[in-house]
Amino acid sequence: MKKVEYSFVQGEGDRQDSLDAIKHDDYELPEFTKEVPISSKKQEAGENVVQEYEWKTSQAECIRVKRIEYRKEEDLSGMYRVAARDGADSITFKYNNHTYILRKTMREIAQALYNAYSKIKGSLENIVGYLRTVSGNDYVVSKVEHEAWAFDKRIAKANVHYVEVDTLNRKNKTKLCEMITEKMADLHASNLIIGRFTLNNILLGSHDMKFTDLRKLRVSRKKSFVIDEFKSVLQYLYAIGLATREDIYASIAYYTAKNEDGCREWYTDRMGEKPADQLDIVGRIEEEVYS
Repeated sequence: MKKVEYSFVQGEGDRQDSLDAIKHDDYELPEFTKEVPISSKKQEAGENVVQEYEWKTSQAECIRVKRIEYRKEEDLSGMYRVAARDGADSITFKYNNHTYILRKTMREIAQALYNAYSKIKGSLENIVGYLRTVSGNDYVVSKVEHEAWAFDKRIAKANVHYVEVDTLNRKNKTKLCEMITEKMADLHASNLIIGRFTLNNILLGSHDMKFTDLRKLRVSRKKSFVIDEFKSVLQYLYAIGLATREDIYASIAYYTAKNEDGCREWYTDRMGEKPADQLDIVGRIEEEVYS
C-alpha cells in the first residue's frame, strides 16, 4: 500500500486527506524484442497528422499501431507500439513523459469523439487522437494532463492513481457531488449525454474533474432527455452513499438554474402543464430521485 496526498480544494485552512492508492495486477507486457515497423508513411492536413505503419508478420501480443491520427501539437509520430495486450479494454501508459489512456471502441465512435472534442472539451478528458492496431482493434487516445485520481482500477497506471470512494470523508464526498453536477450541467447544455454513468467516468485532478471513458457519449434528441440522465446520476450517487439528501437538493437547485429551458420542457412533458416557478421543477425532480 502506498499513500497519495490529495485534496479537492486547495486553500488556507484546508487539510489534505490521505487516500490509499491500491496496487493491482499489472496488465503490461514485457518488451522482449526491439521490433519496429518495416516502413511508415506520414501525412499532415491542417492541425491533424495521419501516420501509417507496415509490420512484418509476428505473433507478438503487444499493441502494434497500423494507423494513428492525432493533433499535430501532440507529436505522437513515434508511438508505434504500446507494451500492453492488443485487445485490452482500457490501457494507461507513458510516452515521452506524458500519460495517455487507450480505450477500445468502434472506429466510428473513436473518430467522432476525436472530431467533436474541440467543440465540447470543457467537461471532458483531453482526446488527442485515435488508432487502429495491426490486429484490427480501434482505440480512442486521451491524454492525462496532470497527476490524477480515478475510481477505475483498470486505468490506475503511470500518473493516474486508484482511489476508493469509501476513503473520502463527508466534506470531499459533498465536494465531488458538486463537481459532478457542475460538469454534468455544462455537458447537458450542449445536449450531450454520457450514458450509463458510474464513478468510472470520473478523472480527478488536484483542483478539477473531467469526464472520462466517453465511448457512450451521444447527442440527446430532446432537451428534456438530459434531465432523465441527471436524475439517474443522482439516484446512483445516493445509492452508493456518495450523496446525502442535502447534496441531492443542492445539486438539483444548481442544475435547474443552469438548464432552465430543458428542465421546464421536462416538467411540462411529465406533468402536462408548465411549472409555476423553479421550485416546482426542483420538487418534482427530487420526488422522482427517491421514487
